[in-house]
Amino acid sequence: MKRGDVFIYGPVASRRLGSSLGVDLVPRKVCDYDCVYCQLGKTSVKTMRREPYVAVEAVLEQLERRLGEEAGIDYITLAGSGEPTLHSQLDEVIAGIRRLSEIPIAVITNGSLLGDGEVAAACARADLVVPSLDAADEETFQAVNRPCEGINLEGVVEGIASFRRAFRGEVWLEVMLVEGLNAREDQVREMSAVIAKISPHRVQLNTVVRPGAEPGARAVGEAELAKLAVMLGEGADAVPPLPRGIAVTSLGARAQKALHIMRRRPCTAEDVAKALRMNYTEAMKLLVEMEGKGLLSSKASGGKTFYVVP
Repeated sequence: MKRGDVFIYGPVASRRLGSSLGVDLVPRKVCDYDCVYCQLGKTSVKTMRREPYVAVEAVLEQLERRLGEEAGIDYITLAGSGEPTLHSQLDEVIAGIRRLSEIPIAVITNGSLLGDGEVAAACARADLVVPSLDAADEETFQAVNRPCEGINLEGVVEGIASFRRAFRGEVWLEVMLVEGLNAREDQVREMSAVIAKISPHRVQLNTVVRPGAEPGARAVGEAELAKLAVMLGEGADAVPPLPRGIAVTSLGARAQKALHIMRRRPCTAEDVAKALRMNYTEAMKLLVEMEGKGLLSSKASGGKTFYVVP
């Protein structure tokens, strides 16, 4: 990343974590997966190589400044534009956050590298780790997640399970279901057996809510999602509706925060309204104005209009 890049974004009104201040540790889109449903689009740099993609000092400097400007943050979340565990100085980033704040730290990861000792040790410094698991067999894993060569489902599951046994914080496992790929009842039953090996504190069942890397990545219906969550057993829930976010009063600040969020994921007018505590009409007016200035573009998907930063 270049000097002057923005590494801190949000606060984002997260459906799982409340008000989340994001920390972006890799350029868009550096990842060892190329998931069909990814809201960031196709992986541009597909790699397992861990590097210091972002200067730790720059990240912590920006975070300290933002923490002085924001209130009511529930989590500082390491996620963003790719796979955060690919940053080779992840341990230093988390240690630095600890020095700056007592706000809980969450790591949102695909879980592929939790079997690596250095990655596990770094993530162990966090309060919450949210890995993902979208398949119970190798064929489905390869079809949905499209990992780097050398990554297999058995290794991923064992890595997450090993981390869970040693970690003193909480592990919430996210399962992303895509209609026609991994959402049949027999597939979910098999997934339940695999999840039992990991024994996470929570299982959060999710589906496609924003345009994915592949146009054919379709959402599972809300009623079906709730039924499948029951099949995963106690502690499994469908991801709840988006909560209200952080209040922002000035139009300029609203536009800036909207841009920060949409650089990381496409948003509807409803998403922006909830994240910035605006009514729908205000949010729509803001988005139309920003699109008119060339700051955003819009596209339809699943009967909704999503806005993205070109």
